[in-house]
Amino acid sequence: MKTSDFVAKFLKSCGVHYVYGCIGGAAAHLVDSIFREGLRFIHCYDEQAAAFSASASAKYSGALKVALATSGPGATNLITGIADAYFDSSPVLFLTGQVNTYDFKYQRPIRQCGFQETDIASIVRPITKYSILLDRIDQVEEEMTKAVRIALSGRPGPVLVDIPMDVQRGDVLPKGIRLVSTDDEKRIRIRSEDLEELHEIIESSKRPLILVGGGCRVSKAKESLVSLAEKLSIPVVVSLLGKDSFPNDHRLFVGFIGAYGNRYGNIAMSKSDLLLVLGSRLDSRQTGNVLTPFCEKRIFQVDLEPDETDRRFPNRKYVVSDVRNFIEQFAGFVDTKRSDATRADWVVYLKSLKQLFPPSSEPQRAKIRTFHYDVMAEISRNLSSEDIVCVDIGQNQMLAAQVLEIKSRQRFITSGGMAPMGYALPAGISIAIENSRRVVIIAGDGGMQLNIHELNTVGKLCLPIVIFVFNNKSLGMLKQFQDLYFGSRYCDTDENSGYYSPNFVKIARAYGIKALRIDRMTPNWKKTISKLLHEDTKSPILLQIDFDYSTHIYPKLEYDQPLDKLDPKLTKEEEEKIRD
Repeated sequence: MKTSDFVAKFLKSCGVHYVYGCIGGAAAHLVDSIFREGLRFIHCYDEQAAAFSASASAKYSGALKVALATSGPGATNLITGIADAYFDSSPVLFLTGQVNTYDFKYQRPIRQCGFQETDIASIVRPITKYSILLDRIDQVEEEMTKAVRIALSGRPGPVLVDIPMDVQRGDVLPKGIRLVSTDDEKRIRIRSEDLEELHEIIESSKRPLILVGGGCRVSKAKESLVSLAEKLSIPVVVSLLGKDSFPNDHRLFVGFIGAYGNRYGNIAMSKSDLLLVLGSRLDSRQTGNVLTPFCEKRIFQVDLEPDETDRRFPNRKYVVSDVRNFIEQFAGFVDTKRSDATRADWVVYLKSLKQLFPPSSEPQRAKIRTFHYDVMAEISRNLSSEDIVCVDIGQNQMLAAQVLEIKSRQRFITSGGMAPMGYALPAGISIAIENSRRVVIIAGDGGMQLNIHELNTVGKLCLPIVIFVFNNKSLGMLKQFQDLYFGSRYCDTDENSGYYSPNFVKIARAYGIKALRIDRMTPNWKKTISKLLHEDTKSPILLQIDFDYSTHIYPKLEYDQPLDKLDPKLTKEEEEKIRD
């Protein structure tokens, strides 16, 4: 059997139905075999977009996804998306074509031998779970099986298999190696001593809090988490990647935390006496660099990778486990115990904080215009119960994390660790192609321009996608940074300093996509958003939202401040209310 034919059949046996990529000479055998096998090859207009599409689809489903590129520039264009998959735990198989083995330099002290030869397997080794130059035909089946198993096992992540052209067109004799299920590896038995200790800590705690991270999403623990939180009556805060792991309209939900987190969420984390951390590494963007609020509280951390448990906190205890596995075992343990703890005062206190510091109050407190907050709130109010929201990077991401109320059956897909601008459009494309639910894309003008060519796919496939472009005609987050630290010296961040944004309506229409625009002076702009989101979306539409002022996102945690001391500063009266 031709090797490329075997690879295509192997992908199909792994449940793969779509391959995202760009065809090129060194990958032509693979693409031809994929096509003849009946897999759907989705042509992307840049390999970076292909990598984002595969990573986002894997992030959404938890299943193995595939991206493909040719050698040289095709392979190197995948790198940013590979890093996104690595940092955000997306199981993606990246396939790259390579020059013939007799044109590969190996250890020869030369820069390049074959045309477009690049040792991509070595380049991406630090940002993959496994990468290999597959230059021996007799190892094809074994290495492909190994790579997929590694991608799906433990903490999921990307793998890369680089296949030279002479190997692709060679003949392989399959041995029938089976891909063994990786589920059992995540069913770690938790020590009864650890469960007992956590239960005792919770029982003695007056202000416990659960922090939910991306590991909760990866382990598909949402239902188990909601049940546990309700059983113990413990409030929940979320990180950026944990945003859709707990219903934001639940009575125990206390907000998004971190450098741009909801003020009430950050105060809750600061005031808690016990922090149960589920699938989050407590990085500095979540906690700030001033760790005073964490010195006295107990921290109980659950993560599948022991190296991810944060050693900045000496008062923390950690358990190595998949989050859902831990929750299910702990919930079973709790059922055998009698609980006398009552935390009604703590729950009521946090509810009052939410009422005191809603997201809409922050721009008012900072004495800035509120239109960008109002628009995001209107989008949130009009989302359907099953919408999938794909959010780009920049101010739009933090604004969405603060304001959007993601409900039980909705999803919030973004990039956390790598955070590349231009992510949301390719992400939304793959999820719309593979699922029957509508996708809502939220992007800024800066991020939208980085992969704007993928509108070609949106238009030609007539995908059910609604695209909101927040157009402040600047790189807003960097401009806010320049305001804060560089005396408002703008360079390369707005139209007066070297950065420009186009007319997205005209560009969308050029790709055959319906498009319109609003600004704060548009009569009935709320009705425009409401009507757009309440229509039965069967074809794409783009709404450009123009801002005629410098947008800022608040609250914001400055470098040398503790987590609960956010800008803009509170009045003495507001501080008193927090204490009361």
